[in-house]
Amino acid sequence: MLHALLILLDDPDTVVFDAVAERFLEEGRKTIPLLEKVLAENHDEHVRERIQTLIRQIRAKEVQDGLQQWLDGTYHDLLEGAYWIARQHYPALQWNMLQRDLDNILKDIIVCTSDDSLPMLNKLTIFNQLFYQTHGFKRTSETLNPLYCFINRLVETQHGNAVSLGTLYLYLAQQNGWPLYGVCLPDIFLIAYTGEAGEVLCYINPFNNGLWAGKSSVTAYLEQRGIEPRPEYYRPCDNVTVILRLLEYTIYTFEQEGKTAQAAKFRELLPLFGSRTTHFLEGL
Repeated sequence: MLHALLILLDDPDTVVFDAVAERFLEEGRKTIPLLEKVLAENHDEHVRERIQTLIRQIRAKEVQDGLQQWLDGTYHDLLEGAYWIARQHYPALQWNMLQRDLDNILKDIIVCTSDDSLPMLNKLTIFNQLFYQTHGFKRTSETLNPLYCFINRLVETQHGNAVSLGTLYLYLAQQNGWPLYGVCLPDIFLIAYTGEAGEVLCYINPFNNGLWAGKSSVTAYLEQRGIEPRPEYYRPCDNVTVILRLLEYTIYTFEQEGKTAQAAKFRELLPLFGSRTTHFLEGL
């Protein structure tokens, strides 16, 4: 049936073409090889533009549907959330490959921190050594380069910005069952280690080799930046808010580079998060 519809891609009647396009959108990603084959064989610029637009629409819909499904779920795995953000820029990115690339790191962390007699802060020290030294993850000097927002790029190069590093740090820690959560301050992303009652025992800076800090240090930083230290800035947030911060920072970096078309692609994902806030815009 889809093969039969391919001949209608050059139909001059826009109503006919819109109906055909809708069918391809419904079928999703599996239609892309067919469309790419027609694209390679067709030299009509109008038809080629139609097909290219349709392929972009199919890919965009798949990302939106995937991210929405993740948001609607009950377990918000950070790696999967970051994967959908990266897929908006890298449409060929494969979930299984990303998982595989992180398996060895995760196994190292589980093995080296499995001793239940170790205090949690000792485990965090070991974690930091594994994350930053053994596996070599580090801060990029290009903090406004949007490519370092993407989880696959971080895994590939071992370089990331505060949000991407923090997202991966959190994912690995949470896979170990540890009570670590994101903290979204206006212009910095931290990680909170919490106690049994949910109280914050210390803050971790993923952009500074996992350095620990108390509330007073965070307050001093905010005051130094001229930011009022409001109570909500200190509270741990859920994983959905972490991924929203990653998305917001991705948009910001593209805009800082003047790549407005790329930024607009990611802005299309913002409405999926509703009225949530990460306080990021308050720091700009």
